[in-house]
Amino acid sequence: MEYIGYVGTYTSKTSEGIYRFNFKENRFSDLKLFAKTKNPKYLCFIGDYIAAVCDFDNGSGVSVYDKQGNLVTSLAYESSTSCYIVSKGKYLYTCNYHNGTFSALKLEKDKLVLLKTILIKEKAGSHQVIFVGDKFLIPCLFLDKIIVLNSSYEIENTICFDQGSGPRHAVLSNDKKYLYIVGELSNNLYVIDLLQQKIVNTVHVLKNNIAQAANSAAIRMSNDGRYIYVSTRTEDVVSVLSVDGINVELQQVEKTSGVHPRDFYLNDEFLIVANKDSNNLVSFSLKYGIIDKVTDMVCAPEGVSIIMEEKI
Repeated sequence: MEYIGYVGTYTSKTSEGIYRFNFKENRFSDLKLFAKTKNPKYLCFIGDYIAAVCDFDNGSGVSVYDKQGNLVTSLAYESSTSCYIVSKGKYLYTCNYHNGTFSALKLEKDKLVLLKTILIKEKAGSHQVIFVGDKFLIPCLFLDKIIVLNSSYEIENTICFDQGSGPRHAVLSNDKKYLYIVGELSNNLYVIDLLQQKIVNTVHVLKNNIAQAANSAAIRMSNDGRYIYVSTRTEDVVSVLSVDGINVELQQVEKTSGVHPRDFYLNDEFLIVANKDSNNLVSFSLKYGIIDKVTDMVCAPEGVSIIMEEKI
């Protein structure tokens, strides 16, 4: 099976924008610049297009590209780059870490329309949008809270964490009963019972309870819902945890063959990590959910997010 991948980057040093690569039989090929733009930190697919948060001369916002790298539409609507973008149907949702905002946009006839921006709190560290039914869950790192929005984008509830937890990114259990969220500052994985909307278990994602300067980042779940994977930047590792409802257990902590792992892509057979500071992508084979070995690596400047799709 062959895949096409796209890498979102910072453009502070050598990167020029979004990069594209091919991946087949656990090997990279043909990595090249896909679209030149400033600070396309996070990417997502929307229909047949690719959306990216990025900076412009007149501010920051979102750009949408076709699969050939041509700009379809863009919209500047904020003062600094959002850190996250996700799509649902024709809608795009972004979070701005610095401004503490959540924004909803619609792609309508190949034009972006800003529907609403809500201020959660300045410098709230809002970091992700998670869909749970008709609700939107927004982890806010510096508030130590998840803000729950209703379908009208109004704040409906909050889920509170201990001070200094720094909730960042999360995944849902396959049965939608539990939310598993990693704390950037605590390096803990928290299990939230969504019916009760409270934390019901906490597990450290590093060996020997390392907590000094570690900063956990991305989180993914295996398709069968049995394993969770978490990257930790300052330790340069990916942790693997087995999961069964409320029960979570650390199984493995594996070096990423690079420096400052941010996002990673996961499927049943392989895992690809973007190591920002060492400017490389590294692929690992998986064996029964556990990271097996490095299968390939390729130079990719300042990578911080990865999206992939099967090649048609």
